[in-house]
Amino acid sequence: MNKLFSLIKASMTEDMNIFKISTKKSNTFTKVFLPIILSIMIMSIMFSYSEMFMEVLVPIHMEFVLLTLFIMVTSIMTLVEGIYKSGNLLFNCRDDNLLLSLPIKKSTVLFIRVFKFYIFELLYNSIFLLPAMVCYAIHTNPNINYYVVSVIGLLLLPIIPILLSCIIGSVISYFSSKFKGKNYAQTIITMIFLLGIMYLSFNTNNLLNDIAKNASNINDFITKIYYPAGTFIELVNNYSFIKLSEFILVNLILFVITIILIGKIYFNINSSIKSVKTNKKNSNYLIKTNSPLKALIKKEFNRFINSTVFVTNAGFGLVLFIIGCIAIVIKYDDIIKMLMQSNIGLTIDFINNNLPILMFGLICFASFMTSITSSMISLEGKSFNILKSLPVNPFIIIKSKVLAAVLIMIPFMIIGDLIIFIRFGFDLLSIILLLIASILFPLISETIGIIVNLKYPRMDAKNDTEVVKQSMSSMISVFIGMGLLGVTIFLLYKLVDSNINSYLIMLILILVYAIIYLILNIYLNKTCEKSFNNIVV
Repeated sequence: MNKLFSLIKASMTEDMNIFKISTKKSNTFTKVFLPIILSIMIMSIMFSYSEMFMEVLVPIHMEFVLLTLFIMVTSIMTLVEGIYKSGNLLFNCRDDNLLLSLPIKKSTVLFIRVFKFYIFELLYNSIFLLPAMVCYAIHTNPNINYYVVSVIGLLLLPIIPILLSCIIGSVISYFSSKFKGKNYAQTIITMIFLLGIMYLSFNTNNLLNDIAKNASNINDFITKIYYPAGTFIELVNNYSFIKLSEFILVNLILFVITIILIGKIYFNINSSIKSVKTNKKNSNYLIKTNSPLKALIKKEFNRFINSTVFVTNAGFGLVLFIIGCIAIVIKYDDIIKMLMQSNIGLTIDFINNNLPILMFGLICFASFMTSITSSMISLEGKSFNILKSLPVNPFIIIKSKVLAAVLIMIPFMIIGDLIIFIRFGFDLLSIILLLIASILFPLISETIGIIVNLKYPRMDAKNDTEVVKQSMSSMISVFIGMGLLGVTIFLLYKLVDSNINSYLIMLILILVYAIIYLILNIYLNKTCEKSFNNIVV
């Protein structure tokens, strides 16, 4: 037993960070106190949301619906987070070679893995669920049975989401070990999650009103389809020792059954992940060759799409651009009403008469607020020396990064443009000018990004998050983009106010930015080789 506890304790030291905190100096503050502070902040936010729900639930005496909603939402979040973390906490772990070489049973290794996974998800689950339980207790002043059920519930409610995430994670890990693109699902889910948060943030009042009107139906639906939520709410409202014992027994049985099933395939999956795949279908290997520029562009594109953090942060604005265009098409009248109520001086006639100008501004916003190249040099990390050793001119390497970023952006821009063109029937000249802007603005934004990244590279980052979110070049590029956006919006407003023809306004700005792009390109051509060679890893 002492050996088991020692192994569990040693295993807990790796990959248990709920928050991705990474600094050059690891100390007690960053390891212990900072995660605690962040957890308290999130719990405070969750408590505030709980209070908002209680404002509409208390008058109708359905306070327990708060627990139902939080259990369901937290279970979904635990499931999604569990699928993400299963790859790190269950399979291909850093201490696999050490544990598997020790004279211990494989079943013990699996138990340590799953127990570690459970503790991680228990902590994650509690951050979101505990504030709702406390809020419910404050408003209802329940008896001691509620606290007993709540403590047991905190321990048991994560089990079913964890078991589901173990099963799904095992399947994903198995297939991702055989095929490329294992991060695509994570990227898509992350995008959906962020869009969901934005939607809820903009519709909080409507959501609260809907919950107040349909609280009983929502509660009945969730408790009937999701056993843990239904049983927990039943125990809160009508405590029964027999029911509580049944709840504990069901979760434990499911836990044991799942572990047995996973145990039959766990080590095969782990071996498959670590194995090296070779292609034996054709003994006559055909090696395809590309030009240096094309090969480098392909490399940059693959680097982008295989990093969830990179795609989510650098590409989220492009997704919002398309969603914004769709929203304009579907909710045009509502958006006009919202603009009219925003006190920014726009009238219905102004909006209808200057739709191409407004679209021009939207393209500018999406382009200048997206900077992919501001992280591309830094993301090379220690492999940057490999790039420096290639028999390719540094300008070609830098150019490939800019072109790859632009090729990522332009399809999104064109799709958004086409949606607006078709809906509002823009004339041919406006379409041509807007399409030119959709290509020119990304070129400017990404050229600025690569210049800044060459000036302020961060080559010692431990992960993509540090580069994309926390590097100097990313921050500077965002501020430059905000400055260009502000200047463009100001010029558009002044030129429109001067009654200048809309075609001429767009043409003037396109010519100005074309000159700016030429200057940036000349500067990059002259300085990139020196900046490139001065970067030391």
